[in-house]
Amino acid sequence: MNQIREQWEENYRQGRTPWDTRITPPEVVQFWKEHPVPSNGVALDLGCGTATNVAYLAGLGLTVIGCEFSALALATGLERLRSDNAVLLPRIRLIQADVTLLPIQDAQASYILDIGCLHGLEFGLRPAYIQGVVANLAAGGYYQIFAFDLLAEAERAPDKPPRGMGEHEVEALFAPHLQIVEIMRGTPDRQPCRWYLLRKA
Repeated sequence: MNQIREQWEENYRQGRTPWDTRITPPEVVQFWKEHPVPSNGVALDLGCGTATNVAYLAGLGLTVIGCEFSALALATGLERLRSDNAVLLPRIRLIQADVTLLPIQDAQASYILDIGCLHGLEFGLRPAYIQGVVANLAAGGYYQIFAFDLLAEAERAPDKPPRGMGEHEVEALFAPHLQIVEIMRGTPDRQPCRWYLLRKA
């Protein structure tokens, strides 16, 4: 695990971070146009990177917990928050954490966001991640996730581990605790992708 953490730190040191666009995806913005912001609501951002979406969610009035593996990403995010969104800091908590071993339980979050985190985990680690989501999402709360589709073995780079979610994998992993509300195809970048919206019963 330390080797994986160091790889993420090196990505941020070298600026190999194409995901760090500093723009909240339109799919997230659209969700909040269609759903009221709950009073005293809590949100989690798993794999929050440099806290772009943490700041967006806090700006809506939510209390936000951002979890990220990379200390450098969090330090960059905190610097940006202090520079651009200092007024939001009282509603924000940033935690360096492995998303398969979340140090928080029963957060009663009304919303959990994951943009490209779960799909990069080894298959054997995914059930532990799911347990963390289920344990922290409030009844009736929403979980929104962006993930690459899992490529066929012949299409994968031989020197890299599999990345992506298989067909129906999201639905199967979270059943029976969360149900699929919507699946939207995303704009293909490096490989086909989808946005999933689930809700806890």
